[in-house]
Amino acid sequence: MLIRHGLVASTYAPTRLDIRVQNESIVQIAPELTPEPGEDVIDAEGLLVLPGFIDTHVHFRDPGATHKEDFYTGTMAALAGGVTTILDMPNTQPPTDSLPHLTEKAAIAGSKAVVDYGFYLGATDTNIEEAATIAREVAAMKLYMGSSTGSLLVTEFSPIYRHFSTFPLEKPIVVHAEDEQSLKYFGALGLQDHNQARPPVSAQIALSRAIAIAEKTGRRLHVAHTTTQREMELIHEAKQKGVRVTCEVTPLHLFLNEEDQHRLGNFGKVNPPLRSKSDQAALWRYFNIVDTIGTDHAPHTREEKEQPYSKAPSGMTGVQTMLPLLLNAVSQGKVSLEAVIERCVVNPAEIFGLKTKGALQVGKDADIVLVNPEEEYVISNEQILSRCGWTPFAGTHIKGKIQRVFVRGNLAYDQGRVLVQPGSGKPVAYQG
Repeated sequence: MLIRHGLVASTYAPTRLDIRVQNESIVQIAPELTPEPGEDVIDAEGLLVLPGFIDTHVHFRDPGATHKEDFYTGTMAALAGGVTTILDMPNTQPPTDSLPHLTEKAAIAGSKAVVDYGFYLGATDTNIEEAATIAREVAAMKLYMGSSTGSLLVTEFSPIYRHFSTFPLEKPIVVHAEDEQSLKYFGALGLQDHNQARPPVSAQIALSRAIAIAEKTGRRLHVAHTTTQREMELIHEAKQKGVRVTCEVTPLHLFLNEEDQHRLGNFGKVNPPLRSKSDQAALWRYFNIVDTIGTDHAPHTREEKEQPYSKAPSGMTGVQTMLPLLLNAVSQGKVSLEAVIERCVVNPAEIFGLKTKGALQVGKDADIVLVNPEEEYVISNEQILSRCGWTPFAGTHIKGKIQRVFVRGNLAYDQGRVLVQPGSGKPVAYQG
């Protein structure tokens, strides 16, 4: 296959180049390549040619809660959003906290996924030794310092320190940094405002603790869904000291704030919460130290969200809308396309050791997204392929529309249609 005349975008400005694909990999990138006899040729004139995005933070609810999502519906939504690789979180039922549970989840994904996939291993108080022995089978460990969806939680110093010391130091430990004791305190006050019930101080306490332990143990730490100015300051200070810390922000916290949560009600409830406008602005102000953008795609049904505040679960969809929202931010001049690709493709592959992902580059998987940068549309609930069928971004005007998506050179999505069968996705290969 030969993709011709497109504007190829990576960590450099879009450049007119052709891309040749053979055996699922990119084999040649150059100006004006000549088609070979019998070669499929795709004319990308006027289109952006992007690397497939990597969403390192999804909750596809499989196994255990497939009435909300499963690996087929979740990866279809990913495809429609130009995401060709996902890393699935471990807070399923049962949690992905052991080799048998990891093996079970891998078999399920292998039969359903239509994009490539990897997994996190969930930390518990008691799986310290086992986690270290199966680390090579996963992208990273996820350690919940505060309660969220599911049963995974590690709050005591001893198991946290032992995980940080024992899990291979070159593999990231990803923390959900909210302090459990403070969450219990504020939760007992009966507050109905989510940003007050799980306030910024809870994140600050937990993050300070995680950074201190990472510094002591010398390990790689990745901070999920950073939401506040103080967290960004702490991460910036730690990086300057040489602590091996990287951080993620989500489109939810980049593009929504607590006023949107009040407007959306429980449909805007997420852990950690949507924050103040000033905290939201700080995420953009500190964008240069943000390492990855991950969606924290966490679907729930409308019926679940329509319960009273105290019963309604936390989480929103996001895997289908990340690239469109970021394309819109590029068109508005808020961020460069190169900076977006760095945080959604290049850095995720490097941080999580994804051997064949991370660039439009010879030898890498031919994960390619064709985008019409001038086409405009409005996001609607009806477009969402997630099983839950809604998005907090319904009504958002977008400039830049995804046309086609290739996974390892195979046309998987074309003008709104998913073309591949369940199970066409493959497990990612890890470095080392």
